[in-house]
Amino acid sequence: MDPELDQLFAWHCAPTFAGIKMASLVAAPQVRRTELAGQLGRYNRAFRRQGLRFRLIPTHRSRDLLLVYRPEQLARQLARPEVRRLLAGRGYPADGPPERQVEHLCRQLATREAFPHEVGVFLGYPLEDVLGFVEHGGKGCKCTGPWKVYSDVDRAQDLFRRYGQCREAVCRRVAEGSTLARLFGGLEDRPQPTIPDRRLQT
Repeated sequence: MDPELDQLFAWHCAPTFAGIKMASLVAAPQVRRTELAGQLGRYNRAFRRQGLRFRLIPTHRSRDLLLVYRPEQLARQLARPEVRRLLAGRGYPADGPPERQVEHLCRQLATREAFPHEVGVFLGYPLEDVLGFVEHGGKGCKCTGPWKVYSDVDRAQDLFRRYGQCREAVCRRVAEGSTLARLFGGLEDRPQPTIPDRRLQT
């Protein structure tokens, strides 16, 4: 696993690793795409059993994007009728597995100059806040944190606190020398069982 990528994920994606947020989106480090794709392949192998997926989104911007997400949590979100209606109205496929909608989002992120507003429902933001942002053009929100809040301020601020506490704890452990694989059970950091060499047995 890559220490610099661990630090990046710890700062931007800790709540997703911990399972209290369904997805995180972060600007990729400035390294070659082939090198980064190889690193993400190792993360995907290490964390597959923990229900995490890592995806590189090449863009025309100065930086590519990384999507870290939990497919099971995201599937439940995308199955909500009100979410389906929002996405269908923005050209997303109305049927098929959730990965089809993730594919469509990635194409939108790769090709559009501005972030598509519906990205918020993929990142676990309350639907009311996503719709409020669209309706008001990002203005007139009640408070701001990881997203702009137009509905339940108390609920949002509680989540903001939880996300902040999670980030602080994970970043501290990584700074002390731990790895995300050790903290969250990634397979590549686990000791491998010793297999006896039967050729030496008599």
